[in-house]
Amino acid sequence: MITTPTLTTAQVARAVTVLSHPGLIRLIAEIDDNGPVNRRMLGRTFADLARHQIRHGLDAGRAHQLVRVGHYGEPCYLLTRRGADLADVYDTVARWARAHHFPAPASDFVTRIQQTLALLRHEAALGVGTEAPAHLHQAQQVVDAGLLPDTETAISLHGTRAAVSEWIRINPSVLGGTTRCSTTAPAMVESAC
Repeated sequence: MITTPTLTTAQVARAVTVLSHPGLIRLIAEIDDNGPVNRRMLGRTFADLARHQIRHGLDAGRAHQLVRVGHYGEPCYLLTRRGADLADVYDTVARWARAHHFPAPASDFVTRIQQTLALLRHEAALGVGTEAPAHLHQAQQVVDAGLLPDTETAISLHGTRAAVSEWIRINPSVLGGTTRCSTTAPAMVESAC
């Protein structure tokens, strides 16, 4: 039996910082749900995001090999296998959050993912996420820290934590936690957005 090492709090924090960026979440989810995104349509597709958020999402996506440039008549962005796997993880995270009304019953997709990932990096939640089945004592620590309303919800976090941790283990580039900024000239970025 092969065992994989448990991720440290610092490693989880760095990876979650990369994975929690709204531009990256939206880019991955958009391509997963609707197919390739035309480079010329970025601004319209992500009208609710600032240009720097779109640019950061693209930079992170390319740096961690989550998206690639393809051609369907015109240049567009496509998901790589890693990106498709991350989209599945985002869906798992969002389903857990929606089922448990986390962080609030009316939260949007990006907020649910960001807040759940932030929860997973919290030290009190680490024990719940790494042991199967989670012990009641560890779940109670999450409740006592004010992170979740009850132990049942805390225990249910295990599957979500396992999905995120497994993706991070398979894709260790996010453990560095940094994404290079775009080297594209501002005028070129503006025309792409």
